Amino acid sequence: MGKRRFSDLHCHNHMRAHFQMQEKAKKFRRKGEFSPWTVIASNHRNHQKGVMGASYSQIDLVKCWNSNLRLTFNSLYPLERQFVKGIDPKIGKDKWFRFLTSAILGSKGIRRDLLQTAYMRIPDKVVDYFQSDDYDYWESLQRERDFVLMDSGKRIRRNEIHVPQALLREERLARKLANQHPRLYYAEDACYRIPTNREELQKSIEDDQEITMILTIEGAHALGTDRVQSIEEISQRVKEIKENWEAPIFFITYAHHFDNHLCGHAHSIPGMGKILMDQSERMNAGFNNDGRRILKELLGINGDFERDESLGYRILIDVKHMSARSRKEFYSLVGKCLDKGDRIPVIASHCGYSGISTLDRHIELEDCEVDDYTDESGKFNAWNINMCDEDIEWIVRTRGMFGISFDQRILGITKEDLKNNPKRNGIQLIWENIEAIIKSAYANPNLSDEEKPMVWKCLTIGTDFEGLIDPVDYYPTALEFGLFSNNLIFEIEQARKKSGQKHLAHLKSREDVEKAVEDFCFNNSKGFVVENYLG
Repeated sequence: MGKRRFSDLHCHNHMRAHFQMQEKAKKFRRKGEFSPWTVIASNHRNHQKGVMGASYSQIDLVKCWNSNLRLTFNSLYPLERQFVKGIDPKIGKDKWFRFLTSAILGSKGIRRDLLQTAYMRIPDKVVDYFQSDDYDYWESLQRERDFVLMDSGKRIRRNEIHVPQALLREERLARKLANQHPRLYYAEDACYRIPTNREELQKSIEDDQEITMILTIEGAHALGTDRVQSIEEISQRVKEIKENWEAPIFFITYAHHFDNHLCGHAHSIPGMGKILMDQSERMNAGFNNDGRRILKELLGINGDFERDESLGYRILIDVKHMSARSRKEFYSLVGKCLDKGDRIPVIASHCGYSGISTLDRHIELEDCEVDDYTDESGKFNAWNINMCDEDIEWIVRTRGMFGISFDQRILGITKEDLKNNPKRNGIQLIWENIEAIIKSAYANPNLSDEEKPMVWKCLTIGTDFEGLIDPVDYYPTALEFGLFSNNLIFEIEQARKKSGQKHLAHLKSREDVEKAVEDFCFNNSKGFVVENYLG
């Protein structure tokens, strides 16, 4: 058996490099560093601690290469300006909290910029750009696309390293760490390829000597929904992506953290994030008419829910970050198409299990979503950003894909866990979520006996690395995927030995368990993209 391969259904391989370079492209070109392969030197101490991945890289292309991650779904994401704009104190929930933080930080100015730079590890000049009137999501999306395309198909001898704001001492320290930990900093004779058609995809995905990179988009705001004069402009941009872009977009995470003027988003920002960000506008709302129109155009279906070839190839929809109300309406559309024989695979690219039964129940519980809010078992994060039993049913019925996030909060770690049960914050946490999803499918009376086992083929890794997440202990970067997979084999092997485990009954041996883990780590997402690319 060869070396185990890995995939990631949702990550940002180029994020740190692009943030550092986008406002100083000429400078980086002169130094020969303007490339998605360039590693931005990390805070090694924070990496070792496994704290929030803002000050160190989790899944840059070098780590992909050295971890044998050979299929990556790389998400283009123009940073939402609400991350860097001031707070507007107003009547309503958190009024006094917002007033106090505004008084301390100011809505503009150096104190706020310093905190943003510290919180998100974005260069101050780039923060200024994001705050300016010049920042345009649609233009930024295209720049990001061009950045990741620039080295597609090229084989590099060795990548460069950039040390941000380097003093001589920091430069020396970075070079020393690179020599001590070459897998963190260097890739040699390496290549990634963004396939432009199905033939290229098939060839690339069978070639272990290159990373197959599939492009996705996080947030429909990236289409520039905040500035257009009419929905016709957004419609035209969807058409431009499908007809004129060199590489296809496989799926779009329709909602994200803030109002995209198309559909409601789920509550997603906890704790201290409230100091910097207000996501209340249209939070937990549903679709509006513009959102319904763009949704259908992305999927290539007309007003009668029938496939319309004139609308181009299908861009699939990722329901992560969609509010429960929005997901409920989306599944209604999916059901109408399914009744006509058109299967639209449902994707939840970087999620956890919520422990909640239905979307209606999630809607009833919206106001309960305080920090550390869990389901009745106390195990799972019950915010409606996570997937409930009804979501899982739709993923299985449509042969979709559920990517398991490596964000400890999303998976259900609470402050009490960190204090009293820190051992849970590891493979136990991830396996608890995976097993709960599988059990949910097996217990669902709406799924047939033939459909229930299909849940095993609908699960994969979806870390959200480089998305400012606080990772599960022991797996802070892609380089720990090998350790993770071995730990997962052990957990499932222990679980299958217990009697009466219907959802594990097909696993008769350790070899069966190893095959199931290899499917989870790579084969499931490989089969999914091969089946649905440019569908």
